[in-house]
Amino acid sequence: MNDILFALLTWIGTQTGYTIPETMPNIVMTERYNMCAQYGIDNKGTCTAANLAGFYDKNLTIYLRHSFDPTDANDRSDLLHELVHYVQWHNGRNNSECLGKLEVEAYELQDQWRTNAGLKPTTDPFKLIMLSASCEA
Repeated sequence: MNDILFALLTWIGTQTGYTIPETMPNIVMTERYNMCAQYGIDNKGTCTAANLAGFYDKNLTIYLRHSFDPTDANDRSDLLHELVHYVQWHNGRNNSECLGKLEVEAYELQDQWRTNAGLKPTTDPFKLIMLSASCEA
């Protein structure tokens, strides 16, 4: 797993110019409902609708669903998204920018990586507009 983390972090650094942390994040594989609870979603219906694949908790920990397969490119793209947040926080972006803009950057980098890997982008452009708009209010 460290090889995958290193490769994805290196890719993020080359695409963004961010300083890449020397320490690797903790990776926790867990059930979706536990991930939702860690994220702050207590309702099982809301958790199912959210379809949460992972999240970064700002304490050097990335939570991924227990079925995460590091050999699957789709799953690696989910990990990359969370690694973008890890790198953003390491670079202090969380202190100066709206979280919606940080989310947009993570989705855009995830889709760029997916395209480079021969996968289809998955982010709905409307979602990106709404995330950015939340920062304008």
